[in-house]
Amino acid sequence: MPAMASVESPEPAVETGSAEQQLRELLKEYDGFSANFVQTVTDSENTQLHSAQGTLEFKQPGMFKWQIDEPEPELLLSNGNTLWWYNPFVEQVSIFDAADAVATTPFALLVSQQDSVWQRFTIEKTANGYNIRPKEQNAQVVLLNVEFETRLLQTIRVTSRSQRLSEYRLKEQSFDSSKTTSFDFEIPAGTDIDDQRHSAQHLTTDGKVQF
Repeated sequence: MPAMASVESPEPAVETGSAEQQLRELLKEYDGFSANFVQTVTDSENTQLHSAQGTLEFKQPGMFKWQIDEPEPELLLSNGNTLWWYNPFVEQVSIFDAADAVATTPFALLVSQQDSVWQRFTIEKTANGYNIRPKEQNAQVVLLNVEFETRLLQTIRVTSRSQRLSEYRLKEQSFDSSKTTSFDFEIPAGTDIDDQRHSAQHLTTDGKVQF
């Protein structure tokens, strides 16, 4: 996909093959994708628990930036090898091996083309997008739903095992594959570091930041 910076969607294409093949081919175009989002979190009875605003950015392969700006800043960042989860309010950063922390959640598919990652999930075509479910029985994220309008990503919904739904409605989407955003994290002085890169623990949340 040529570098561009606009809100236009990727070029239309004829959908062939399985749902997995269709989604995988579509996401190849999401290199240098960025958007603003409004997030709402609801419980199993559809009661709103939380709302937030932020930005996201994808860079193939394996790099992403998921940042909450309001009401409280929070950052999830991966350079493809290492993933950082930073909360400036409590001055703490948790560090994970990206393969351990990301490959066990459906969110990984949005920035990955690795067969080993895709084999962990089942993909189902819906009217406006795709449902992505992990094959692992004890996964904390049980469903990720992505919806597109003319191949432009509009909505991401994440359902946790406790049936808490985190919905991200995107706006001001743009593509610029030549953009030179850094996906490395420089830890601020005085930050408490929780380094789990050798413990093979998976990053899961059931509240403000879910992916």
